[in-house]
Amino acid sequence: MMKPFLLIFALFASLSLRAQETGIRFGDAAWNETLAQAGKENKLVFLDCYTSWCAPCKWMDKNVFVLKDVADFYNAQFVNTKLDMEKGEGIELRKKYNVQSFPTYLFINAKGEVVHRTGSRMSAEEFLEEGRMAADPDRSLSALVKRYADGQRDVPFLLNYYLALNRSDRQTAEKVAAEISGKMTDSTLSTPLGWKVIKNLARTSNDKLGKYYLAHPADFKHFAPVAEQEALTDRLLSSSLYQYVYAGNEKAFYEGLKHFSQSSSKDRQQQAVMLEAEFLLREVRLKQYIALTDKAMKGVLKNEAEKLSFLARRISGKKETDEKMKPFLPRPIKWQNKPLPWIRKEYSVQSTFGWICLSLKKKEEGLKAARKARLLADAETSKIQKLAQELVDEFDNI
Repeated sequence: MMKPFLLIFALFASLSLRAQETGIRFGDAAWNETLAQAGKENKLVFLDCYTSWCAPCKWMDKNVFVLKDVADFYNAQFVNTKLDMEKGEGIELRKKYNVQSFPTYLFINAKGEVVHRTGSRMSAEEFLEEGRMAADPDRSLSALVKRYADGQRDVPFLLNYYLALNRSDRQTAEKVAAEISGKMTDSTLSTPLGWKVIKNLARTSNDKLGKYYLAHPADFKHFAPVAEQEALTDRLLSSSLYQYVYAGNEKAFYEGLKHFSQSSSKDRQQQAVMLEAEFLLREVRLKQYIALTDKAMKGVLKNEAEKLSFLARRISGKKETDEKMKPFLPRPIKWQNKPLPWIRKEYSVQSTFGWICLSLKKKEEGLKAARKARLLADAETSKIQKLAQELVDEFDNI
């Protein structure tokens, strides 16, 4: 019979092995060895280009790379490796492959040629779709670039090309989007392909695609779930409202705002507050801004720490606060002092509170918040860490 301590050791060993098998299996071989392995197995290399300070990289590690569906696909299709682009071989590969942002995901053949390129934080399904595109000789970015150069211009192809470009070359992607929009007619928009084009390319309620969709919502009920259609409607109208904010078009803004403010949906009501607050601040109607946000704090935004923090940040500014706004700064402090136990764990909340206190010369309260923000910033990007340290330094100089 196995002794108790041996049984426990075996159990821990089993759990440890199982943990290692969970998620994408990243090799640690040298780059040339990784390429050689890809050649032997007739696979592409999936290279995760990251840095130690990249928050989206860490998020993907914890929330996407560990999922079974993702791991099963990537482990079967690719030789997986990851390199810090600021250390070791990563430094040269960053130059070779012109990696400018993080995370960047490269799919590379055994010859060292990039077949597909994408990046940024994304959902598991989006990440899986990028892998499917890379593994498909007809849909990888390199294949699509060649077909485009050879003159192919049908809409299904152009849409695939746009989707492949969207995360790696926004400028070219927008040129392709304009080509697609120009080819679409009313008869082709009311089709499954038309829905896919509208869903991916419509920007506001005023552009060609958004305008058609909002004028003919019933045409698309067989192509998409209600929730997906409603999400698109909200996105298009919200984008248009921001345009009215920046243009100072009050009549159009408040007419469009009714879609959100008069809705029974709590999410839409919250969006209405955020939109109207932006309009009032842009118009420097500070008393109305405070009245709106005070009411929201007691109502629809009662437990929304991030949104309240954003509203406080918008009125407080950073180092220099507009003189006409200073009389209103005690109000955001009131929002920030809400007795919610979880509110103090957010970097943005602590940072905003610190900047407001700095504007009001409240050193004791502000320095505590600034130091907490600096600790919380260790989980964020280097830019955020720098801003957090600047806030601490500002208080030290008072």
